[in-house]
Amino acid sequence: MNPTISPLPAACRRQAARQAVVLAGSAYGIARSRSIIVSDLSTEGAQIDGRDLPSPGEDVVMVVGSYDAFGKVVWRTDDKCGIHFDEAVSDEDIVEMKKEAPWTEVAGWWR
Repeated sequence: MNPTISPLPAACRRQAARQAVVLAGSAYGIARSRSIIVSDLSTEGAQIDGRDLPSPGEDVVMVVGSYDAFGKVVWRTDDKCGIHFDEAVSDEDIVEMKKEAPWTEVAGWWR
């Protein structure tokens, strides 16, 4: 197994209910930025999909629309990773993210 890729550890089980979403965004790490899709989202964290995602333990800033959230990567597979936010995102901010960044409007298409 690639040492930079780790499955979800038992201690990282989510405590807040997540909503399935398809939001366009960016993830910024120390080394570089990348385009992402946020595929599920809660007040405490998110799952993001993309290429060359950061490894577990790395700090990241997730930007969706005009909102950003600082967090840490807690697990990663080849094309997905889970982020735990440093500070909870409000339910109102999640509603606004969903209005501002739906993938179909940003990209003009969806599979």
